Amino acid sequence: MPLVRPGRFDRNVDVPYPDVRGRHQILESHMSEVLKDPDVDLRIIARGTPGFSGADLANLINMAAIKAAMNDSNAVTNADLEFAKDKILMGSERKSALVSEEARKVTAFREAGHALAAIYTDGADPVHKATIVPCATSLGTVIQLPDADQNQRTRKQFLAAIDTYMAGWAAEELIFGENEVSSTVSSDLRKATRLARIMVTKYGMGNEVGPVTHEYKDSGKSMSSETRLLIENEVKQLLRSGYNNAKTILTTHIKELHALANALLEHESLTGTQIKTLLAQLTIPQTLEAQSTSQSNTPPSTATVAADTAKPKRAPVGS
Repeated sequence: MPLVRPGRFDRNVDVPYPDVRGRHQILESHMSEVLKDPDVDLRIIARGTPGFSGADLANLINMAAIKAAMNDSNAVTNADLEFAKDKILMGSERKSALVSEEARKVTAFREAGHALAAIYTDGADPVHKATIVPCATSLGTVIQLPDADQNQRTRKQFLAAIDTYMAGWAAEELIFGENEVSSTVSSDLRKATRLARIMVTKYGMGNEVGPVTHEYKDSGKSMSSETRLLIENEVKQLLRSGYNNAKTILTTHIKELHALANALLEHESLTGTQIKTLLAQLTIPQTLEAQSTSQSNTPPSTATVAADTAKPKRAPVGS
């Protein structure tokens, strides 16, 4: 923010957006004026609001308080805070939107695919929430929250994000068939394509193009047609690899895909904890059954259960 005083030296004072610790403190400050439920965890809200200014966070608390009052509640709950955060980030929910049962089913499997790909892909951010409630920008979404603010991202994290985006397409194709993939996957493709292109042109993370930066916007002036073709081919390769990895995960965990989609159809929204509980109920009994077959009197070890639910390694790009 520039401070200009006539007749004196001008000074630019840079006021960055607060980090996760700062957001937590700001939320606590504004929350001190509002009655809150004892179970409210402002750390989760702070993690999910990167880029929010102090005014944005004050607005979030105010919106949550209004939501609590509309529900005739005496205190603000975690649900009220999540509602306010989602409304600011994605727009108002459109529960009155006319969505056919078939469209709800497609959305449920697509978002279940996103969630499972994130859970079973090494390097992906943890799943915080999955919903098929329509909002201003989409028919459903999966929200992922990193454990802390990310000032940098690794190649593994970029690839994991691409896998997760491509899982929407893979889920629809796996369940409904190649010719029934809907146009709603276009948003996922756009995000995945943008990430892949940034990896190749800005961060030098492409195997073929190599560790060099290309100004793609000025490609007509500074980039040869051969280089541009090489970049486009590598972007396609990254997307194809992401799709293949996502489809492998969903095929391996097809039972979980159906269970999670059905749970979304029933409840519309699930927290990350609820999703983990659902998956544990499906995977742990299978592990116990397998162990009882091989060792009738020996219970499975914690290490065995963990190994069965561990994230698989990502297949090499281009495989």
